[in-house]
Formats: sequence, C-alpha cells, structure tokens
Amino acid sequence: MPSLPSDLPSGLFPSDLRSLFPSLADDEVPYYLLREGDCFDADDARPGQAAKRKCTQPHDAEVVKVTELNGTYTTDAALKKAASALCKAPLERRAAGQAAGTVRDTLVQYPDTGTYGTGIDKVACSLAAGVGEDAHKLTGPLK
Repeated sequence: MPSLPSDLPSGLFPSDLRSLFPSLADDEVPYYLLREGDCFDADDARPGQAAKRKCTQPHDAEVVKVTELNGTYTTDAALKKAASALCKAPLERRAAGQAAGTVRDTLVQYPDTGTYGTGIDKVACSLAAGVGEDAHKLTGPLK
C-alpha cells in the first residue's frame, strides 16, 4: 500500500467535519446525522438542520426512528410521500404511549431530489411538542 508523502502542509486537510461547515453552530448538525433518541430544536429558517439538545432540557422534538429511502424519486413531492409513509407507523406507535398534550406534532425530515441524488437517503422521524422559540417544548425524553 503506498504511503502518503510526509511533506504535505499540515493545514491542507480539515481535521474535523465541523471545519467543512463553518456556518453551523457548535450544537447544530444536518438532520441526517441525527440518531434515534436524539433530542433537538428545529428552526423553520434553517430546514435540514437540527440543534441538538439534552433530552432533560426543553427541546422541540425527539427522533423516534431513522430509516432510509430506497428507489427512484424524480420530485420532492414523491420523496415527501415516501418519507411520510416510512415514518407513519413508528410515529403512531410511539405517540400512543405519550401523556395527553405532550406531543402535538410530527416532524419528518428527508432529502430533496438534489441531495438524494448525491446518496443521502436518511429520513428522520420525530415527535414534536412544537417548533420555534415560542412553541410548547418537550421537557424530558419520550416514553
């Protein structure tokens, strides 16, 4: 196996993924990096991004299921329909176990056609109390 030259300048390659996305806040990640059980805040002004939060602190939503799209989709509407179908059953099952008034919405995050074409196929299915600064918040992990 060939070795890399030892005289490469040290600043040539980023040392971490964060340096590739300098506009992201320290706690903000693309939705497709979320995992089941992650709690986060969402911002309508920054679709596709999630600000991770501790589940024991106030937050907008919690990821119930992360799944993957399969197939060919030529429109964003087709991707939305497929992603919603993948999330329907897991979200309904998990919502049924929550105290009344806790969960007020669902959040299905999925790629658009351009992003899907690059190989990003993750769908994050989340239950939400609300989205935004003045919205109702979850205050603990889902049951």
